[in-house]
Amino acid sequence: MKNYLKNIAFKSVFCTFSLVTFFLVFTSCDDFVDVGAPETQVGMDFVFSNDATATGSILGLYDAVKNNLTPMYSGVLGTSSDELETSFPFSYGEFASNEISVNSYTLRYNIWMPSYAVIMQSNLAIKGLTESTTLTPSVKNQLLGEAKFMRAFVNFYLVNTFGDIPLPLGSNVIENAELPRTPSAEVWIQITKDLIEAQELLGENYPSTSFRTRINKSVANAFLARVYLYQKDWLNAEIEATKLITNANYELVDLSNKFLNSSNETILQFHNVRGISNLGFIYQKKPGYIPDFYLANTMADSFEDNDLRKSVWTKEITIGSMSYSTIYKYQDIENNGDEYDVVLRLAEQYLIRAEARAHLNNIDGASGALADLNVIRDKAGLDGLSGLNQAQTLLAVENERKFELFGEWGHRWFDLKRTPSLNNSALTRADDVISVIKDTWKSTSVLYPIPAEERRLNTNLTQNPGYEF
Repeated sequence: MKNYLKNIAFKSVFCTFSLVTFFLVFTSCDDFVDVGAPETQVGMDFVFSNDATATGSILGLYDAVKNNLTPMYSGVLGTSSDELETSFPFSYGEFASNEISVNSYTLRYNIWMPSYAVIMQSNLAIKGLTESTTLTPSVKNQLLGEAKFMRAFVNFYLVNTFGDIPLPLGSNVIENAELPRTPSAEVWIQITKDLIEAQELLGENYPSTSFRTRINKSVANAFLARVYLYQKDWLNAEIEATKLITNANYELVDLSNKFLNSSNETILQFHNVRGISNLGFIYQKKPGYIPDFYLANTMADSFEDNDLRKSVWTKEITIGSMSYSTIYKYQDIENNGDEYDVVLRLAEQYLIRAEARAHLNNIDGASGALADLNVIRDKAGLDGLSGLNQAQTLLAVENERKFELFGEWGHRWFDLKRTPSLNNSALTRADDVISVIKDTWKSTSVLYPIPAEERRLNTNLTQNPGYEF
């Protein structure tokens, strides 16, 4: 490998950065020792020597998440709840039945490894940007903020998926390859720290694009609101969500326009370079083909009467003798390129604030939880809610999130996992809901297993309860 690396000509900035990252992340610890450090350092110094090449390295982070993780974090996670089913049982059936093997190919090669590749690439970028003395200060701050956000974003998905996880923060690959699992509470602290630092570094404007495809301060605010919500920091969740809701750059739009690249509801979206969004690709197919993921019957049948989200955002198709309820949020299958993968949007911020206010027992009035909830319901053509107590309001928020955010970034699965059971405080809503529809459900299924091969390579990694080896 050492000789191979020495003979590689770095033909582009992105190839340089990606190549370094690839070998640092996807080889064994023994191989790490053989990597030619001088050549690697030369490549890194070159990448972060000027604004253009440094920017190119950060754009690679977007591509890695967009192309490798979007279908996993949205489609695959959705099958583990009561939300989605899949037409690829060989690849994803174990996630849908909540019986994931420790030897799962998808688990290791499509979730674990690509996630840590992004984190390693982020760490390298943070190191290179911090040490660079030649970048324009404003560009350096922007790129550093983006790298910290991306690290926080992926760690958020890892900690929610696996619980305690390795938490590499540096670029020493030998040390990173031997890290034990960090307690989830400490991971949450680091996620919050990265997002707060990103807020301080990022500008108010979206950099160098007419679309909202790069991270700015509002993006960090929005994701921090979610992070605070998951940590039960209700007051700060409300504060961060309010920053977005009161920001004149964002507004709720009609259901049919929410996923267009020109939507003013979008806070962050991933650029579409092939004409069709990644989410559109997995949720919609041309006539005669079953989508990779489609709505579970329990989900499709649970919309309220007259909920416009069912008529606008779902579509019934029949193939042979079988009918499927497909997700129709992304409707472009003709490669027109006017739909981007939406990562964060304003509707979620209303729902975050509604949940936070409900937990603070602020239910009624213009600044209460129901007011925020009813803004979302109004867009869906539904009557407003009133006269609910705290417990009823929290359940109403959970349901509204279910129907507003389905098919988007694993929201339903994470909501069920993070919310206490209505019947037993030691259990979760996942136990309440999923055990009724899946006889394979176990309470330990709320966490995915640590891949067995990762544990073989790193004996410091322990396994989650409920899984052998």
